Amino acid sequence: MSAVGVQHIDLDIFNGLFDKYKNRLYGYILSLTHSEYYAEEITQELFIKIWMSRDLLAKAENLEYYLFTMARNRTISFLRNAAADVKILQHLQAQMKTDRNPAEDRLAKQEYDKLLLQAVGQLSPKRKEVYQLSRDKGLTLDEIAAEMGISRNTAKNHLIAALQFIRTFLTDHRVEMLLLFVLYA
Repeated sequence: MSAVGVQHIDLDIFNGLFDKYKNRLYGYILSLTHSEYYAEEITQELFIKIWMSRDLLAKAENLEYYLFTMARNRTISFLRNAAADVKILQHLQAQMKTDRNPAEDRLAKQEYDKLLLQAVGQLSPKRKEVYQLSRDKGLTLDEIAAEMGISRNTAKNHLIAALQFIRTFLTDHRVEMLLLFVLYA
């Protein structure tokens, strides 16, 4: 059979899969993201990935399980990225119709503060001191350098490294909290 014939069969099979699963996969992704826009985007990306790796479909023992696992994994990947992207996270939060109350907000703030303390506690002693002088006491880099007897550049490097570590720590934990909320809400 010619290469054109194989591509045509592949396209027919793909179109059949698309017609059979597009709405179900979209609905599943929508239930995880609570956003029609992002569910549509993820569904499109998923079918592009399916097309690109169509040779693996023949090896799947349970095609439906394979497709829904791909959808779940792609959605989780999207949610991880969303946790780091403020605009996407804000859009998802707006789409999730949750009733907020002050008690829940206080608990969320307490959880955030607890995570921040954990992150700061994991900093090296110098970075921790620079961070606390900057954030807790409001000192400038020049003031921190003078108080600690280090150069301004060293103080700046410690602060940058501390903030980077804290941001990564909080992002990793926000992902866990966001995924738990989305999966069990």
